[in-house]
Amino acid sequence: MPLTNRKISTHNSTLNQLIIELQEECQNVLSLINQLQLSELSDRKKGQILSELLVASIHLHSHCDEDWQNLISDELETLTDYEI
Repeated sequence: MPLTNRKISTHNSTLNQLIIELQEECQNVLSLINQLQLSELSDRKKGQILSELLVASIHLHSHCDEDWQNLISDELETLTDYEI
């Protein structure tokens, strides 16, 4: 499933880019999980998929660090009709 390039409506261009990258990596993870659900995978293919899934999960984990959380928190503070 191809991703569509839509504008992310946040005030921070860094946050915009990180959201787009997160979307792409989440799509990658879903694709890998779908591949694991296929019947009759060879051990070699299953190993390749699991390896890619491991790399993707490490990337997601590093992507959602304190800087990411702070960018979202900062964005929330710019919203006039939202209370934390």
